[in-house]
Amino acid sequence: MPVSANTVFQIQSITKTFTASAVMMLVEEGKVALEDPVSKFLDGTPESWKPVTIRHLLSHTSGIKDFINEPTASLRLDVSEKDVLAATAPRPLNFKPGERYLYSNTGYHLLAMVIRKVTGKSYGDFLAERIFKPLGMDHTRVQDLSEVIPGRAAGYNFGGGKLTNGEYVAQSILSYGGGGVLSTVRDMAKWDAALRGESLLKRATLEQMWTPMTLNDGKKSTYGLGWGTGNLSGHRYVQHSGGHVTGFQTFMRRYVDDGWTVIVLTNQSGNVDPAKIAVRVVGMFESSLAPPTYKPIEDTEPQVAQMVKDVYGKAGRGELTADAFDPAFWAQVSPHLAAVRVFALATGPIESLALVERKEQDGNRLYRYRLALKDKTWLILLGLTKDGKICALSTEIAEE
Repeated sequence: MPVSANTVFQIQSITKTFTASAVMMLVEEGKVALEDPVSKFLDGTPESWKPVTIRHLLSHTSGIKDFINEPTASLRLDVSEKDVLAATAPRPLNFKPGERYLYSNTGYHLLAMVIRKVTGKSYGDFLAERIFKPLGMDHTRVQDLSEVIPGRAAGYNFGGGKLTNGEYVAQSILSYGGGGVLSTVRDMAKWDAALRGESLLKRATLEQMWTPMTLNDGKKSTYGLGWGTGNLSGHRYVQHSGGHVTGFQTFMRRYVDDGWTVIVLTNQSGNVDPAKIAVRVVGMFESSLAPPTYKPIEDTEPQVAQMVKDVYGKAGRGELTADAFDPAFWAQVSPHLAAVRVFALATGPIESLALVERKEQDGNRLYRYRLALKDKTWLILLGLTKDGKICALSTEIAEE
């Protein structure tokens, strides 16, 4: 069916920008402090969580394991707040709080629980009262599978050359504080407009949210408080993406100093790259923000190209192991091996591979290759440490 400006999509993890804003409202009101330990608000937290603060949860630096992506988690079964705590509290932290960044949806489960504890309202009711209704976001709400919602898009997954319906996920997981909001592009434009002023949060608070987290060793993360951060050709931006097996992929990027914002909502997973769409759209209006074009360059390190082929093949066979990876990066990759395998199987074998970029960054070597696969041409970025361990690995659909 045709999409309109009022078609309702699952915005997935862009939800985190709303949940983080709700928490920061409570911070401005003095009801919560960023340095408050999460144990101040939630009962049943373990001793190991004592150093974990609200700031750590917002910035994905808590070290708490990602409940949704644990191998033992079933997305088809409903869970209560107590279940989330029971599943994560006994498990050791991935690292000391503040030591490094590692995306964890559990943190936003916990933040929604903090909102309920402090306000007596669910995070969804709080968002509706303090953000959605005041901004006139009439088509925005927290997910409810039982409700008949006019204009709600169905989600689809693409693989093996065909579309299939998105997978079923239980209501309590689908509606959680890290990915449970439904919205439209028109409503999301109202959200962007509010972020340009101070109707919801003070400018100083927003800037704090858009500042990369400083880790324990003084290095900067790539994530602030509820927002990813970055810089393109000297242009500062904040962003968030979303994606789920239910068949939705989303992306929002704000060039905060330039006034450009692009919001991309899709109801397909596996054959669309909303981040790439966003960058290309901005480039149509501002040439300095256009995506780079890549042409093949001389490849003097064929062993690295072979490594790409080997990693891709092992991913499809479910044979990736920690020995080829930098330990810190493996900790990020390992919870998502099933999804990586699905991607590799869906896109098919590599038909050809060409080096298009090589550079040094932060002491690591970065290689970008153009991969010709059976259905699409992709770009893959591989990062290697000085000792040859993989420290970065990402893909995007290439320009045709």
